[in-house]
Formats: sequence, C-alpha cells, structure tokens
Amino acid sequence: MKYGILFLSITICLGQDTKISTSADLSTKPNSETIVGSLKPGTSVRKLKLDPSGKYVKVSIEVFVPVSSLEDPTVSLPVGSTQIADGVKFKVVSAKQSGKQVKVKIQITNTNSKAFDFMALTLMKVSASGDNSGELNPFEGNNTVSFGIKKGKKITSELVFDFKKPPNNVELICRSTMKNSEKVYFQLGF
Repeated sequence: MKYGILFLSITICLGQDTKISTSADLSTKPNSETIVGSLKPGTSVRKLKLDPSGKYVKVSIEVFVPVSSLEDPTVSLPVGSTQIADGVKFKVVSAKQSGKQVKVKIQITNTNSKAFDFMALTLMKVSASGDNSGELNPFEGNNTVSFGIKKGKKITSELVFDFKKPPNNVELICRSTMKNSEKVYFQLGF
C-alpha cells in the first residue's frame, strides 16, 4: 500500500497529459514579457510543474521543425546507442571524463562485404562547447588502428582525447572513411 501511494505520487509528479482549451502564449519564463509563440486549442501538452505564483504551468510539448531552419541539424545520440555510417556500425559503450581528458570505449562492426580499415586519428573527432576540441592521444588508447576488418567482425577501441581545458557538452563524431562519408554523432553526457 505504501509503495503504491509512492508510485502514484511519482507518476503524478512526472507530468500529466492534457490539451489546451483556448489559445495560449508560450513564454520562456513565467511572465507575459518573454513570448516566443502560441499554441492553438486542442494541442496536447504534458504538465510538469506549477510556478510559485500559481499563474503559469511549465509544460512539455513534442514538435518538429524543418532541418533547413536549424543552424546545426545533426542529432547526437547518447552513450549506449548504436548508429551506422556507410555500413560501419558504431556503438559507444562508455565515456568518462577526468579533468581535461575524456576516455571513450567504442565498438566498431563492419557490416560491408568489403574489408574496413579503422584509424581513430582520421575517423574519430571530439568537440566540446566553447571551441574546445579534443586531440586523440595515441599513446594512451588501445586498438586505435586496425586494418582489414572483415564483414561481421568487430573490434573494441579505447580512445583517449586531451582537451585544453575541462570540456563540457562533449560530442563524438564518427565516420567510415576520410572523404565523402556519412557521419554519426554521439553526445557523451558531460
């Protein structure tokens, strides 16, 4: 009984779905001075929390925008995700930050019939917010180069990147070849 009440309380606290009944302005803060748009009646929203004044409710909505309207249209997936670029499957197994250094464990699988040559120095890049890009440290990683990976074979590479200052919002970019290849992006979580 006690756990049932706790579960119900958590469910209610995480949000409730509802619909807008009249036109509503959207603002970035609980006031009417920071309006960024409006919602039409019938739009579904998830209520998250009431602001202290009791006049506004923080809501969450799911919307789509055209790719052409974004400054950077890439989508970074979290650690643990798998993505494929030109027949090469990349899975970020783990990522850890220690000061100015980031360690990434990544699993690479070739799904092409042609052998794949993996060279982390040319195929893996990291960047962080504030123009703080990381440089691969080839002396501290493992399996940073592997030639002739056949179809269905996988390797696990441990990469170490050094930054000029402690990074935040770190993104890993993986590609299958140096030129004209697809890129996949991973958000490392720090």
